[in-house]
Amino acid sequence: MGAVRAIASSAGIGAWAIWREYAFIWGAIIALSQVMDALKEVFPFTRQHKAASELAIVLESLFIDAQLEWESIKAGKYDEEQVSRRPHKLRTLHHHAECNIFRDGLPRRQDLFIAAEMESGVFFLKTYGVELLQEGTNHGGKEDGVGEDER
Repeated sequence: MGAVRAIASSAGIGAWAIWREYAFIWGAIIALSQVMDALKEVFPFTRQHKAASELAIVLESLFIDAQLEWESIKAGKYDEEQVSRRPHKLRTLHHHAECNIFRDGLPRRQDLFIAAEMESGVFFLKTYGVELLQEGTNHGGKEDGVGEDER
């Protein structure tokens, strides 16, 4: 899209003066460029790219906050209850940012999701000796892998 706009704006104006007999073609290119520019927010990729850029900025800010929180925790500025609430606060802010920026959500590529689940399962097993429960499986009455007392 940007290439069409660049050609239309720079080459179109120069070529219009040189090739007056093709003025209709250059006019059509410029008109197409204007239409594409007006519709750029309609195309899903453009919308998602803009939203992802905005989310990256918000997540960077959350990361900075998390680092500050960790430094305060390490320095002993919070009691045990405050420490346990900090991750919840950051996860809530993260969730709200995603919901506000990606109002319709993001499409999930199932193949990448399954690969990520498998990789995280291997990581937790090797690092902590803990086997993760897979999403959507029934584990002793726990529909989503989380018991009522854990919610």
